[in-house]
Amino acid sequence: MFFMMQKRPHMEKITLPLFFYFFLFKSISGADDCLPAACSPTGPQVRFPFRIRGKQPSHCGFPGFDLSCNKRNRTILHLSSSRSYIVNRISYGAQIIYIDPEFCRPKRIVSFRLTGTPFDFSSVRGYKFYNCSVQKSNYMFPAETLPCLDSVNHSVIAVRTGLIPEGEPPENCQDIALISVPIRWYGSMKEELELMWFTPFCRPCEIEGRMCGLKNGDGETTCFGSPVGIQRNAKYALSIGTGVSILICIFGIVSYTAHKTRDYRRSRHQNIDVFSITISSRPQSATGLDLSTIESYTKTVLGESCRLPTDDDSCPICLSNYKPREALRTIPECNHYFHVECIDEWLRLNATCPMCRKSPENIFGYTLSSMQN
Repeated sequence: MFFMMQKRPHMEKITLPLFFYFFLFKSISGADDCLPAACSPTGPQVRFPFRIRGKQPSHCGFPGFDLSCNKRNRTILHLSSSRSYIVNRISYGAQIIYIDPEFCRPKRIVSFRLTGTPFDFSSVRGYKFYNCSVQKSNYMFPAETLPCLDSVNHSVIAVRTGLIPEGEPPENCQDIALISVPIRWYGSMKEELELMWFTPFCRPCEIEGRMCGLKNGDGETTCFGSPVGIQRNAKYALSIGTGVSILICIFGIVSYTAHKTRDYRRSRHQNIDVFSITISSRPQSATGLDLSTIESYTKTVLGESCRLPTDDDSCPICLSNYKPREALRTIPECNHYFHVECIDEWLRLNATCPMCRKSPENIFGYTLSSMQN
């Protein structure tokens, strides 16, 4: 049950957006054929303005935004003026698609040509590729290595344009190619490239939590769905998730407290009924002992080791562990130890040992009255 409770918020997080998209796309297309799709469970979600050829009809996407699935169920972007690239992820709010540069594949060191495509560079960075001797392992300038292109006799590096004077290649290196790639200003050329699109402009729909789609098939886009309805469902899902989380926390706290309480009682058990001391009514004794009698009992100051002949480590009255330099008092004959302040207060009200309950006449062989006289 606990496992199911933990899984439930995660399931809601997955199913609720799909539930919303189902009705939003149904209102866009009038059918169920424009639902979000993906090439694999871990692949990026594909929806307007993109579509997957063979899985989603043409009216579900915008012209020029066709994707496909390869044999390994990877999402592929086809650029008419360049090559095909694997899609890592898509940000519909930022209107950016992130693709794998795949420089390690043969003949992949080519510049991007986006002529005739709906995409644009978010930022352009130029790189010059060099084929260098393997003996040259350290370079006097920032360079990105491409071990996948290395061989026994050479290694391949890429240097940003402008870092090396034109016509002066690094020592033992030869020019291979000069390319321009779209890359984040803080990113690496080997990580992923980013392409932006400005048409169709669906950012307002994404901000409102609505879906963007074609309007009446004339190429004009519009927002579909009610943002208020989505907000209500989101609040409902958030309330359910919060409530379940609170119940899980309460259950965990109660279980932890109960476990610690059991361990505490077991560790403190020393063949006495603690509750008989702290909860039960006082012994039916007429009076306690006088101050002079109490002070006549042996008083001991603990050393650093806190060792006692009885191997006791805590006071049976307050249940606190003994500490160095604390004063203890011992009741004669029964040799039970207590904190001085604890046993003195007890003996003022009770004339019996709080552990063995022996009265003074049992311990010393004379009555309480003779002890008071």
